[in-house]
Amino acid sequence: MKTVKRILAGLIVLVAAASVFASGAKDSAAAEKNGTITLNVWHQWSNDTNELKKLYDKAVSEYEKAHPNVKIRTETLDTEAYKTKILAEFAGSAKGIDVFYYWGAGKARALVKAGKLLALDDYLTSDVRAKILPGSTGAFVYGGKTYSVPMFSWYMTLFCNTTIFEKAGAKIPTTYPELLEAVKKIEALGDVVPIASGAKDGWNAAFIYQALALRNVGGKNVNAMLNGSTRFSAAGYADAAQQVVDLYKAGAFGKNPLEEGNDDANSKFITGKAAMRLMGSWFANQVYTDSTATVNPAKVVACKIPLIPGKGSAGDYCGGFVESFWINKNCKYPAEAADFTLYINERMGVAAYETGTGFSGWKGNFNESRLNPLFVQIKNLLAEGREGVLAWDTSLDSEPATVHNEQVQTLFAQAADVTEFVNAHKAVINK
Repeated sequence: MKTVKRILAGLIVLVAAASVFASGAKDSAAAEKNGTITLNVWHQWSNDTNELKKLYDKAVSEYEKAHPNVKIRTETLDTEAYKTKILAEFAGSAKGIDVFYYWGAGKARALVKAGKLLALDDYLTSDVRAKILPGSTGAFVYGGKTYSVPMFSWYMTLFCNTTIFEKAGAKIPTTYPELLEAVKKIEALGDVVPIASGAKDGWNAAFIYQALALRNVGGKNVNAMLNGSTRFSAAGYADAAQQVVDLYKAGAFGKNPLEEGNDDANSKFITGKAAMRLMGSWFANQVYTDSTATVNPAKVVACKIPLIPGKGSAGDYCGGFVESFWINKNCKYPAEAADFTLYINERMGVAAYETGTGFSGWKGNFNESRLNPLFVQIKNLLAEGREGVLAWDTSLDSEPATVHNEQVQTLFAQAADVTEFVNAHKAVINK
């Protein structure tokens, strides 16, 4: 999710492997007096009710059974705490981390440049490469070397509670003007928030801006800006900022959106206190499984980001493969760490898909019996996708990513200044 300054820590899982990398495993095993190898693995699924945490724990248990010389120890923190903690650890040697959950593209780039991560190329056999979905590794390759492999991808979705829309006499929006009109009608009800923003967390606020920027500028052009091929100069970027401000002034996000974080916004939607939530496809699972949910899942629909008439393309979307497990270059047992990393990325990719949480980066025959109807809707929307754009704070380097998330939050306030917003972006992106 996502400001570099806020990234706090995660999970420690201790794993050792008699892996497919036999020679490396034997050498490492000899180093342990008791014959057991321990790997420290960090991740950010800290809530025991989180479906991904449950799946991770199951995968680790099965790995240990298949590798008797492996001990697994897990440590977790919530997402926002995790992000900051990881960076703090890698500012030093990150001695207590062997394998860790992180984000590719611009997020991991600084760690790669600093020589903190282990490349996987020596461990990517032809069999492993054959199982990876084509086009899913772009966010994990730096300087021709592969530092991780995909887990699962996501798709930015506008979740709409049709019960509230019906009550307000509003239409499910397919365009920005329709969105603004729906906001006004829902706001007039007085007892619900039109859009649960989670703007206290910068990446939540950024999602809303990025969605509108995508529609104003187009996916291809946004990607060119994010990779440095073009500058942050198109009029559409300012237009998107103004549209966020207009939504705020129309009451779209409630009275104090900067006091509401990601968890607050999720809770507000699943308890029927918000009509819309712009979030990643993983949220579909929460709608169906969260024990606190009171919303009728059958009354929730998944929609594309509303279009800007005459601009962009309906095939453009926000999302892609970026989340994965990585290896600390200073880990004591690199071959074992690589074996587990490849294993857990594949297992979590498959598990995420089969539970309606994400789209696997691995080929295979999947069991779709557990897919919830909302996730199936998103799957069908993704099938229409043409040009994907990753979240900006994972594509950009740390300084512009931080500035972006912080500046987007300024749009969710009475004193919003679009010109200042644009100039701040130009100062770091157009260097």
